[in-house]
Amino acid sequence: MVGDTVDVVLHIGCEKTGTTSIQQFLRRNRAALKDRGILYPRAPGDFRHVELGLYAMPDEALPEARIWKRDGYSAAPDVFRRRLRRRLRREITGAGASTVVLSDEALYRSDPPSIGRLRGLVDELAGQVRIVVYLRRQDDHLISRYQQAVKMGEVLDLDAWSRRDFAGIYDYWGRVTRWKDAFDSAVVAVRPFERARFPEGSLTRDFLEAAGLDVRADDLRSITARNESLGVEGVELLRLLNLHRVEHMGATPRRIPNRPHVKRLRQVDSGPQVTLPPAQLDQFMGQWEDSNRRVARELLGDPTGELFHTERKTDGTTTRQVLDPARLDDYLDLLEIPEHEHPSIRRIAEREASRSSAHEG
Repeated sequence: MVGDTVDVVLHIGCEKTGTTSIQQFLRRNRAALKDRGILYPRAPGDFRHVELGLYAMPDEALPEARIWKRDGYSAAPDVFRRRLRRRLRREITGAGASTVVLSDEALYRSDPPSIGRLRGLVDELAGQVRIVVYLRRQDDHLISRYQQAVKMGEVLDLDAWSRRDFAGIYDYWGRVTRWKDAFDSAVVAVRPFERARFPEGSLTRDFLEAAGLDVRADDLRSITARNESLGVEGVELLRLLNLHRVEHMGATPRRIPNRPHVKRLRQVDSGPQVTLPPAQLDQFMGQWEDSNRRVARELLGDPTGELFHTERKTDGTTTRQVLDPARLDDYLDLLEIPEHEHPSIRRIAEREASRSSAHEG
């Protein structure tokens, strides 16, 4: 161990619960936090601690991990883990910190062996451990997660995509108790991701409270949270481009970066947000009633069993996922898509619009 007085705050997500904002806040205030004995280390990643998720992965999964490939890792898994442990210990020792904050939303979905590997790392560092996890209303999370999936190369429409098995993500009781069982002596702070329940409506204030950090938010630099959502036309345009790349350019679904396109699409109003019909969302939420009730009662001490207080978002939404082919050219010009690709993209747009109309009929 680095020292008996080093406590660890482990923020495990889940994804689409403001993790980027929390990590941006921690990085922006790294020096101020360090002055107060709180270290947000650089060793696992300067912004998000991506190497924690990699550390936890089984050996055979590492070479296929998106981040492993993207960032050009080449060391053997045991060598990679040993180097990370050494760098992290060195940074903690040099900082003289009493508390270390680690954050990677990929950790949330770890299986028990992966959590066990991570505990081995944390046990080398920690006195006391506090795990912070944010949980978002499942239907709201589903819609947000679909947008993210399309941005990363998904080709299915929302209706088809939503029919997959999501128990590994949305059974919150099963997920959280998996971490509680693995870190049996840790404090597990479960926070519903609802702005109305944050102190002064601030996610970062809520995180400081959940993490048990003895620091005032007013003494730190604030951040400005951005709305990352796209309208239905923006989402559908990206899906059409994904289909085009898969069908005509040999791309692999769910392995298509769209960041430059997303950045440009955020500059325009691309309509209301796509969602599913209320009855379908009700059915989806029904799967998690028992799980949510147990989290509320047994982990939050709420006798009502109501995990989430905020109603489903309905304003500014639509259930029609379609891009009128007549509007396609304006978007292709905005994204500066090469002219020779336009005909095949238009054929796909017309095909998908026709399918959407047939489905509605």
